[in-house]
Amino acid sequence: MISIGDATLERATGSLTLTQFRALRVVVEHTPVTGTRVAADLGMNPSSVTRACDRLVTLGLLSRARNPSNRRETLLAPTAKGRQLAEQVNRDRRRVLAGILDRLDPDSRAAVVAAFALFTDAADGKD
Repeated sequence: MISIGDATLERATGSLTLTQFRALRVVVEHTPVTGTRVAADLGMNPSSVTRACDRLVTLGLLSRARNPSNRRETLLAPTAKGRQLAEQVNRDRRRVLAGILDRLDPDSRAAVVAAFALFTDAADGKD
């Protein structure tokens, strides 16, 4: 799973670290969002997230703006290019996983899909 994630990220971006891409994904999913929220979602130090987001802004994948309701906060939002990149990586990952599942016989495929559902529930804290 990790090698699939790494390979699809490398093909799509070539220049982003996993941390930078994870930050981009959080911003895409929760836009607009503060860097503090991104850091909390990733379980990372805010200064590390700030550096990752600085790089994403430089690459034109994120934009920053002052929060109109709290001028001390800066909001992050994906640019069209950033949103497209996140969507491309997600499509590539789904395509690769679908190809792997297609190579399994129907019973094995059903078992793997069921196991992934259980894994997802456990990761989300569901019983």
